[in-house]
This record gives sequence, structure tokens and C-alpha cells, in this order.
Amino acid sequence: MSTALPRVRSGLRACAAGLLLACASVLAAPEPMDRAEQIAALDHRGATAPREAAHALDRLLPMVPPFSAERLELLTVRGLLLASTAEPEAAERVAQALDDWGRARADAAAAAAALLVRARVLWERGNLQQADELLTEARARLPAGLPARTRLRYTATHANVKDEAGKLEAALQLSLESAALADETGDDWRRAVALTNLAYVYYETRQLDRASQANAQALDIATQAQDDTALGHVYNIEGFLLGELGDRDGERRAMQAAIDHARRAGAKSDEALYLANMADYHLKAGDYRTALALSEQALPLVRELKDVSGETVALANIGLAQIALRNIETGKRFVAESIAIDERRGSVISVATTLEELGHHLEKAGDAAAAVQAYHRHRRISDEILQRDQQKAIIELQERFDAERRTRDLVLLNRENALKDEQLRQRDLQQRLWWLVAAGFVLSLVVLLLLYRRVRRSNQALESSNYQLLVQSERDPLTGLANRRHFQAAMKQLAADGKLNGTVFLIDIDHFKRINDAHGHAAGDTVLAQMAQRLRDTLRDQDLIVRWGGEEFLVVVHTLSPDQVEVLAQRMLDAMGAVPVMHGGAHIDVTGSIGFATFPIEPLLLAVSWERAINLVDTAMYLAKAHGRNRAYGVRLLHAREESVLDDITRSLETAWREGKVALTLLQGPSGLRDAVA
Repeated sequence: MSTALPRVRSGLRACAAGLLLACASVLAAPEPMDRAEQIAALDHRGATAPREAAHALDRLLPMVPPFSAERLELLTVRGLLLASTAEPEAAERVAQALDDWGRARADAAAAAAALLVRARVLWERGNLQQADELLTEARARLPAGLPARTRLRYTATHANVKDEAGKLEAALQLSLESAALADETGDDWRRAVALTNLAYVYYETRQLDRASQANAQALDIATQAQDDTALGHVYNIEGFLLGELGDRDGERRAMQAAIDHARRAGAKSDEALYLANMADYHLKAGDYRTALALSEQALPLVRELKDVSGETVALANIGLAQIALRNIETGKRFVAESIAIDERRGSVISVATTLEELGHHLEKAGDAAAAVQAYHRHRRISDEILQRDQQKAIIELQERFDAERRTRDLVLLNRENALKDEQLRQRDLQQRLWWLVAAGFVLSLVVLLLLYRRVRRSNQALESSNYQLLVQSERDPLTGLANRRHFQAAMKQLAADGKLNGTVFLIDIDHFKRINDAHGHAAGDTVLAQMAQRLRDTLRDQDLIVRWGGEEFLVVVHTLSPDQVEVLAQRMLDAMGAVPVMHGGAHIDVTGSIGFATFPIEPLLLAVSWERAINLVDTAMYLAKAHGRNRAYGVRLLHAREESVLDDITRSLETAWREGKVALTLLQGPSGLRDAVA
């Protein structure tokens, strides 16, 4: 799958091939190492042969005293290696042993190591949020005074998790700490890998000068150590840096050097990764035959390593290359196999990314119908991801509200108990001092009045919190626009009979993934916020604007003539694309694709549900994308008397247009011309 970023693993998985010993020779060297050196050598060995290193550590385990520092180091390294080789059950057994140790001996270091291993398993499975939470807890539990090598293990892993989660500021801080800790260890391979990972985060944050400096330091260290594995990492990053600077020949040479060093080190997982990166390079360069050959080389490697993630990348790249070579049906089968594997793994984000790239390559190959289908599937999955994230945010907000309410209830209960105690005391005083009865009654009344006022204020605060919860649940936090939840509520009022009356526009930002890849996710957020503001400026206050999906917006307007509808669509196209978006000194060109229609639909005034209305304009929008983007397609006339006929036309809108069942209006973006298509 084509991507602009390298897949860089934790520094703990990199090692110096020139300094490594084979697992058997570690245990049978002419001058035996002590156990700490053996464990360190096997940790080092894990970068090129993680499965063999993990098994060698298992054989070494009976020789290491229970509850010793060496045993803790051995179990931690073995658990991390098992997690990295897609053996989560075996890694969990190691984590459980560390957990038992931590409880039995009240050993904070063992408990933290269990959390570290489990976080690595979650990271490999793509559950970054839980991995982040476990690593935060693990680092908080670490006792003071531990060796730099141990602290580096936690910090470097956390840096990689933060990086993959897109939390680049935190990733950069942790990567800087990792580089300092690696220097403390004095191990060249750890220093080189830490610097390479730091260079990668600088690259992601667009600090290219600093990225180049860090990678150059790593190159010096790895070269002096004659470390092929570390050199592979260095040249991999150098390739991306050179590509960013526009040096395509340098990029290709660096990527080939990375492959060569990985082969010399025997690091098959690294070799497969670098082959995939080189295949991506050739896909982007239009050299599809080379991309196909490299992907076919990578596929048996990742299958031998049981690297399921790598297998999906190789299959997708083979399929995309075949499609580009006009072997469209063959290519579709490979991509479908990649998607099926990701679906079984539950990797919905990978499925969505693959579908988007499939649509792009099918569009270039001239298979517009299949491209539209791929884009449709991509949007449905992206919508599911967005809805899931929104629902999660709502649940978290509700949980915080419930916690605050429980706190208020507890305070109220304590006050009630205090009141009961006061009443008992007053009763005792009544028995002794009858003349204080009146005073006690007044005091009780005052307390009751105060309590009533507090309960009333609590209820008012509860009502206010409920209202705020409702508002926040119906508002997109990034753009400030309404979300789908608000739209569905609005439709119950605007389409009380189930039929929509008005004009619907569905707007998609063109090549939004390229913007994220080229400028970073922060720039993507800026583009989304700017596009939302430009739509607000273009539309009226009474018009409904919704953030419909990741980079999609939905607009519903009323009481416009057909000419006014087309003028408004043109104004939205111009507003999106006329002026670049500024982010961090960069000028980002943005255009959009729009589908629109007015309901009931002329000429037969077919009334339709809002769900069917959106499906129709969604298909029109994807038709705009498939025919070049930066344009809008409007459904002006549609000859159908029943909604079932509308469904058939929606599924094959372009065919229906060519058969005269539909009349479309084409509007082009700021640099284009307007054209009506009958």
C-alpha cells in the first residue's frame, strides 16, 4: 500500500548485525559470557531473528536465579520479542509471570515490566490508545535508580506508540529522552537506532534540517560499528528525507542501500519493509513493473515471518501495480485478498486506506464504475470509524458527567447525615432544656431551608450539564459544525412525513490523504477548519451545514430556484479552491468535489426519504471525483415515479445519464468553466 511514511519500529528491535552472535554460539562460546552478557546479546540478536532469540532466552531461563535482576531482564526481553513476532498468547504468559512476581514480592519493576509487555502486544494489534495508557502507568511505576538500558526500553516503546497515534509533540519529547538514555548505555546499536527514530519524528514534524542532522549522527555511529541492521534503518530514513527534498535518484539509491544492508544482516522483516517502501516509490514514480517485482519479492518473506500486516501491504501493492498495468481484474483479486485479511483482523483503518488507493488507481486506469464503488466502500467505512470515535467521545463525556453527579450525590448524602445527627442532638437537648425547643425548631428549619436551596441548585446544575452534554454530542469539536447526530434530529423536524423538501449538497475535499501525507495531520485539521469556515461564509444562517465524514460536509438549503442552486454550488466550489490554505508557512492548494440535487425531483416531483436523497447526491459527488475532481455534478432532472426506480438509477447514475433517464449539470472549479450536460 502506498504511503508517504516509513514503518519504523522500536529501537529495541534494531541491533548491530556485525556484533551479533548466533543463538547457539552465545550459549557455547569458547570463552563463556556471564548471563547478563548472554541476555544482552540475545536482546541484540532479536532485531534480526526475534523468534530464535526468544527461544534461546527460554532455554536460558532455568539457569537464571528466581527473582533476580537478570531474570527480570530476561523475561522482559523475551516477552517483547514474542509480542513482536505475532505470538500474543506466549507474550501474555510472560506478562502473567511478571504480574505474579510483582504481587508476590511487591516488586514495582516486575509489575511495570508486565504492563510493558502487554502494551507491546496492544501496539502490534493496532490498539494504540490502550497501549499508551499501559505505558503511562508502567513508566509511573518504575522505581528510581534503574539502569539507563531499562529506562530506555520503556521510553523508546512509548515514543513509538505516541508517534503511530499521531501525537507527535509527545513522541518528539520521548524520542529526545530516548536518545539521551541511549548515550548513557554506551551501546552503539542502541545509540544509532535512537537517533534514527528521532530523525523519523523530526521528519514527521517537518523539521527536515534536524532530521538530517540526527540521521547523519546515526550514520556515523552505525558505520564505525559496521552495523548492517542499523545502517538499514539509517538509509531507510535517508530515502524519505531525500524524497521530501525532491532528490528522486538519491531517494532510490538510499532505499536500495537499506535493502542491501538488511540482506547482509539477515534481517528478513527489515528487508520486507524496505522492499515495500521501494515498491511504494516505484508506484508513485509510475514504474509499475518494478513495483510489482519488488512486491512479489516481499510477499514470500512476510509470509515466512508470519507478518500479517506486511502480507496485506505486499498483496495491496501487487494489486495496485497490476491495475496500473491494465491487468485490472487480476489486480482487483490481489487487493480483495489484502482487504479480506485486514477485515478478519479488524483493521478497519487499513481497509479504508486500501479502498481509497484502490479507487484512485481504478480511476487512473479508466474503470470509473469500479472506482466509484471503491470510493463508496471507503466512505462507508470512514463514516463507521468517525461514528465510533464520536460515540466513544460521547460515552467518555457521559462517564465524566456521571462521576461528577455521584460526587454531588455523595456530598448531599453527607449533608443529610449531618442533618440527622443534628436532629438527634436537638432531641436530646429538648429532653433536658425544654425552653430551647423553640430555638431548636428554628435552627432545624433554617438547616432544612439551606438544604432545600442546595438541592435546588444541584438540580439546576444537573439540568445545565444535561443540556451541555446534548449540545456537545451534536457538535463536531474540530470545525464547530453540526454532526450526524444533530442532522438526524433535525431531519425529524424538516422531514416530518419522512420525505425531504429542499436542496442537498454533499462536498468532499479532494486528495485529503495527500495533504495529510505531505504536510502532516495538523495541516489536515487546519484545512478542515478553514473549509468549514468558508462554507459558513458562503451560506445563510438558516442553512444546515454538517460535518458528514472525515473530509466530507453535507449542506441542506430551502426555498431556492434551480438557477440559485447552481449559483450556490459554484460559489462553494470557488470558496474552497480560490485561495490556498496557510499552515506553518506552507501554501496548501485545496479543491472540492460536490454532488447536489433538489427534492422533490423534477420533472415528476418524486418525493424521497432523506436517506435516499443523500445516496443520490453521494453518487453524483463520486461521479465528480471519478471525472477529474474540482467540480460539481447536479441532478437536474430524473425520470422516475417510484423510489425503487430511483434506487436503480442511483446505483448506475452515469449509465442512466447516458440513456437519457437523468439530466446532469456540470460545474467546474475556480480554474474551469461551467457546462450543462443534458
